[in-house]
Amino acid sequence: MSTLSPARLTPEIEGQYFSPKMQWWCAHADLVDSDGTPWSFYFWPALGSLDEAWIATLYVGDEVVDLTSLHLPVGSLRAAREGVDVAFGDQYIRGTYPDYEIYVSGVHAGEQVSLRLRMTARMPAFEALPDLRGITWHYVPQFSTTGTVTRGGRAREVTGSGYLERRRGRFWAPGVSRGIWESIPAASTGGLSVPLFYKVWRDDGTIQLQTLTFTVDGAELVDFGDVEVDILETAKLPGFEEIDHPMRFRLRAEGDGGSAELEVIRSPHRLMMRDYFVDPDRDAKFTGFYGPGETRGTIEYGGQKHLVQSRSFGSALFFTRRSAS
Repeated sequence: MSTLSPARLTPEIEGQYFSPKMQWWCAHADLVDSDGTPWSFYFWPALGSLDEAWIATLYVGDEVVDLTSLHLPVGSLRAAREGVDVAFGDQYIRGTYPDYEIYVSGVHAGEQVSLRLRMTARMPAFEALPDLRGITWHYVPQFSTTGTVTRGGRAREVTGSGYLERRRGRFWAPGVSRGIWESIPAASTGGLSVPLFYKVWRDDGTIQLQTLTFTVDGAELVDFGDVEVDILETAKLPGFEEIDHPMRFRLRAEGDGGSAELEVIRSPHRLMMRDYFVDPDRDAKFTGFYGPGETRGTIEYGGQKHLVQSRSFGSALFFTRRSAS
């Protein structure tokens, strides 16, 4: 287990790196509109050495409102050297800690859809896994979010909680077989945030990465580095029947002075993509499933028990090679 102190999220860290490594800005938010309808939002503009992606998705009821554009030519996204300022046409994310604004728009099912979202950090930034080689990874565990979602000419105000990360590193890596992650920005009404659970397995069954991070008050981030995952239920989702996607799983994590036991139940309505980036390795293949869920359980730390009961967002990732198929 490790305990991390806040890190300064400078405009230089927020801005574009000039590097052959893939880099991205990633946000998600759990929202409720003025009618009381829950919405989830996932946003992931990414710059690669061979292509770029503008991934933007809204989830409402059983709908996946997909506004994503993949395999864009390099240079399609405009990014500033300092601060967060990434644009694709009239869509954008911009700002600098602690305030950011996101605007996305597109057509879904014949209707014009847009979201304008303002995010204000409730907590400081942290550098995730600072000892992990080859990756630069900063995130802010929790934001307050306000904005407007417009669909078919009707505008509704939305409010909620969110998460934002800035990361550089390779997405696909040789020898990695699968990964699973979940993020719970507002894990409880008492201020608890679980910004990231992430576990990655290698082809031989050994562990590449395992982490469960949380913060009670934003003053420090606790990382439980020993995480066990039990898959309780899977489903073969339409168009991706060759994969058993984890729909319900339990995770147990331990560290000095505490432990966590959480159960995640995922919605079957997910953004599902194959080979959504061009990797420098021509044999790279990968599939990702992204969508909302519900997470419940407890985290015990420092003699206190914290109840987790909240909406969450996560993904399951599957990595192979073309030569192995």
